Amino acid sequence: MIERVLLSLVSISLWASLLSAQTTVLFLGNSYTAANDLPNTFRQLALSLGEEVTVSASTPGGYTLEQHATYAPSLSLIDAQPWDFVVMQEQSQLGALPVDVTNTELGATQLLAELEENYECTYPVFYMTWGRQNGDPDNCPAFPFMCTYDGMQQGLRNNYVALANWNDAYTAPVGVAWKQVRDTHPLINLYAADGSHPSVEGTYLAACVFYCTIFQESCVDAAFNSSLPPDTAAILRSIASATVLDEPETWNLDVPNGTDAFLDGFSSGPDYITLIHNGQGTHLWTCSNGQSFTTATVTFTFDTSGVYTVVHTYTDPCGNTATANLTFTIVVTVGVVEQDAGSRYQVRAGPPGIVEVHGVQGVATLNLFDAQGRMLSNERINSSEAQVPCPTGLLFWTLTDERGTRLRGKVLVH
Repeated sequence: MIERVLLSLVSISLWASLLSAQTTVLFLGNSYTAANDLPNTFRQLALSLGEEVTVSASTPGGYTLEQHATYAPSLSLIDAQPWDFVVMQEQSQLGALPVDVTNTELGATQLLAELEENYECTYPVFYMTWGRQNGDPDNCPAFPFMCTYDGMQQGLRNNYVALANWNDAYTAPVGVAWKQVRDTHPLINLYAADGSHPSVEGTYLAACVFYCTIFQESCVDAAFNSSLPPDTAAILRSIASATVLDEPETWNLDVPNGTDAFLDGFSSGPDYITLIHNGQGTHLWTCSNGQSFTTATVTFTFDTSGVYTVVHTYTDPCGNTATANLTFTIVVTVGVVEQDAGSRYQVRAGPPGIVEVHGVQGVATLNLFDAQGRMLSNERINSSEAQVPCPTGLLFWTLTDERGTRLRGKVLVH
């Protein structure tokens, strides 16, 4: 009986090990990704090299990254499990155009936020596609570089590399490998009949690039050739491997999955600040007043006004660590009344966005602060009635006259 129990435990442990060894990859794209079933081609290639891969995909025709960011099936797939990698492919033409005339960057940012919320350890991978066989006549008049394959391909390379750099993501440089095949083996036709979508050869090349990008290993020895002649498949595997592995820094493969320690939320009161970070990992907050915390949301309290530094060290579930140094100017306002008693001066709310000052004889200085202690206004008052423009909300003020008398209070401005 004991042997049977031990055997069962060993079997469970082995099964858990096998499950954890599987790599999960989600593809978000369009017909370029769907053509010839790229996700499954990649899965079979990886399997032939001893890698167990689970794939899934959302590939509506012509879809953009921005559309995926609000597309319920794509969002449901993102939330379905903790993905190891999520591949993102922009619409083929938009990916080459300058980012300031498209919503590519916005869509990417929205998707990355969804990935981060679902599982911090997901690696985003941007799928660099290829220039159309004879350029893009639709965008040629407005963007002359799009008139040729080479110009369009350079635009794709520039944009995808930039997206990866901005977002601590990988670039899968399919387009660069595509160009190498065109330049050195022109008899291998990577295009379908429309001169845009991939042929079986093109899809196989993309699968090879994805294997090398995700596993950071050569795929030269893969036994899976798809439906291609072995010699053709071998050429494509060789070019894909060299393209990715000869320049890992270019494709951001040396950069760990992005994490940061900056705030996700912030609030404050007259003698405290509350700082929020939504990370699922471990936290260490230390303040220059000696307080420290290890929770995701923390509240520091202060007895005196001053400039304080908070250091937040965050380690995400994948083991990446980041540190943020935060500085706050605190004006402790506990017990501050609307107006000092017996004052001959009056500071009160006036018309919308205005603070009124009454009763100044000679010259005085009015300082306005927000609830975080940041100075909003420093005004010289030289009349008995003055109006000072200011933000709306609860403001704290000090008024110093020419004799050095200093008053303070608070005012709610509408």
